[in-house]
Amino acid sequence: MVQNYLPFRSQTMKAMAMLSAAPLLINCIAVLYQRRYNRLHKSIHGLSYDLYVLSFISYLFATYCGVNYLFSALVRKQLIQRFPVFFPQDNPEIPVSKSILLTDILNLVCSVVVLKQLMRYRYTKHEYQSVSFMCISVVVVCATFCVFTYACASLNLPLKDSGRFGVFYLEHINYSWVIGTFLSGFRLVPQIMLNYMGTSTQGVSSKFIILSIASVVLQLTVGLITRNQPHYRMPLNGKPLYEPALHLVFLIFILYQAQYVYRRRTGRLAKALSAA
Repeated sequence: MVQNYLPFRSQTMKAMAMLSAAPLLINCIAVLYQRRYNRLHKSIHGLSYDLYVLSFISYLFATYCGVNYLFSALVRKQLIQRFPVFFPQDNPEIPVSKSILLTDILNLVCSVVVLKQLMRYRYTKHEYQSVSFMCISVVVVCATFCVFTYACASLNLPLKDSGRFGVFYLEHINYSWVIGTFLSGFRLVPQIMLNYMGTSTQGVSSKFIILSIASVVLQLTVGLITRNQPHYRMPLNGKPLYEPALHLVFLIFILYQAQYVYRRRTGRLAKALSAA
């Protein structure tokens, strides 16, 4: 009976992982449309630097955690020791989605491509566009915490896999995953603030907004459908529901800015140039 159940469980996990990866692929396409928009206009006027710095950092964390969940023998060992009921030693099927990891890598690459455009077309930015002190501070604090937990987790290796202050290597990876999803959840806030300060949304592609909304709606739908699954069957490198929920709220706000608040406005810098 158990032997017949295991293949079914494996197929279910794979189907869930594929469904979870589809919205991330749509998000990748949305970013590519933003890249195309920047290239056609040869401008990044009104596009937030912080948005793509946070996107890059969050997908870097996601990729780092996904690779460790998938390939680290130490993480696998600690999972089996900590949850022997869910991950028995004779058949330790650790739920990690390769498709989600692949889409995280693709989104990481897309973030790098847009960051390169932000550097290439930096002469078109306005006075409010830069990597903010708050963004730098948050990234430094998060990176410092991750380095600290890594040092604690690795201190007694390879003699013992237990770390200092009760921080095991598994905790280090889990903390990194939480930080990555937190940064990702709030990455759109700088774009909202930049739109407000520049009184314009001309830096954001309309196709980026629409595809991003489609991505998060699909992600929320998949998350709600699969939320009743036992937690030990959910991909360890999956996305929590609060992340697309926050994205949806912020994207609707950006859409409201574009369609009602700052419609047909070109921004303060463009007005100043035309007046001159």
